[in-house]
Amino acid sequence: MYYNIKIYAKASFHADEIKEKIKCGCDGLELHLQKDFLEKGSCFESCYPQELFRMHNIEAVHVPFYGSGQVMNLEQIFQHEDVSPVRHVFRLAQYCADLWKHRILVVIHTSLSYYDFMEYELFRRRLDTLLSQFFEEFPMVDLGIENVIPMEYKEHQGESPRLCNGFFTDLTRIVCDLRERFGERVGSVLDICHAAMTDKYMSVLLKAADFLPSIHVPRELDYSMERFFQIHQGICRLIHLNDFTGNGYGENHGTPFSEQEKMDELMRLYRTYAFDCPLTLEIREEDYQDCRNYRKTKEMLEKAAAEYGMWENQNLRNRTS
Repeated sequence: MYYNIKIYAKASFHADEIKEKIKCGCDGLELHLQKDFLEKGSCFESCYPQELFRMHNIEAVHVPFYGSGQVMNLEQIFQHEDVSPVRHVFRLAQYCADLWKHRILVVIHTSLSYYDFMEYELFRRRLDTLLSQFFEEFPMVDLGIENVIPMEYKEHQGESPRLCNGFFTDLTRIVCDLRERFGERVGSVLDICHAAMTDKYMSVLLKAADFLPSIHVPRELDYSMERFFQIHQGICRLIHLNDFTGNGYGENHGTPFSEQEKMDELMRLYRTYAFDCPLTLEIREEDYQDCRNYRKTKEMLEKAAAEYGMWENQNLRNRTS
C-alpha cells in the first residue's frame, strides 16, 4: 500500500501562531477554537481578521471549550435548546470549505456510553434532526467524533474527578450507528494521548478489580493501543498525535513524544491496520510562537515513517516545508 500521510498542525486564531506552524511545515491546519468563539461565532467573518482564514490551508475545525474549560461534548450541546454555538462552528467550517475548495471536518468529543446513546431516544431523535439540517445546510462539512478518557479532572478547582462511561468501544459503536444514517460524513477521531491515558488508568483499575474473575474477562477489556487502532479501522477520519506525562492533566496533556520507540510503534499500527487518514500534531507548547515540541514530534514522525518505508524522508520534507 502506498502512503501519502498528511500532517496537520493545531492552531488557534492568532496570526503569529499560524505563521510559526507554516514555518515548521504542515499540510494543513486544524483550528482549535477558544471560548471567545462562543461570543464571536455569529459574526466570525467580521470579528476575526480575514487573513487568518487565508494564511494557510484549513482542514479541520475543533469545537471550542466553555469558559470553565469544560469540553463542549456531543451529548451536551445537541440537547441544548440553543444549538447556535455548534451551528456557528459548522458555518465556519463551510466558510473554510468554500475558501479552500475541499471538505472540512468538524471535531467534537463525546463521553456518552453506547447504552445511554441507545436509551436516550429523545436525544437521538434531536441529534438526527439537527445533523440532517446541518449536513444539508453545510454540504462540504463532515463530523469527526473524538474518543475521551475514562476520568475528567479539573486541576485547581477543588472538585472530585468525574468518571466517564463512553471512552472506548462506545465511541466506535456510536459512530457506526450514525454512519448507517449519514454514511461517510460521520467518522471517528482517534486521540493517541486519550487512548494511552485510557490504557494506563483502566489497566490499573482492572488489576485491582479482584471482583472480576480473570478467566472470564472479555476481550473488550483490552485497552491497548493496538486494540484502539483495531476498533477505529475503516472509520477513522483523523488522528490526534500526541503523548502525555504523569497523570495526563494540565501541562502533562498533549505533550511531545520522548521516546522514538513509541512513535515507531504507532506507525507500525498505522500501517498494520491500513489507516489512510491525516495526522494532527496536537502538541502543547510553552511558547506557540516557537513550536519546539511540534518540530521534535514532526522529526520523530518522519524518522518512524521512513523506517517503515512509508515514504522517503526527503520527499516528506520537501512536501511539508
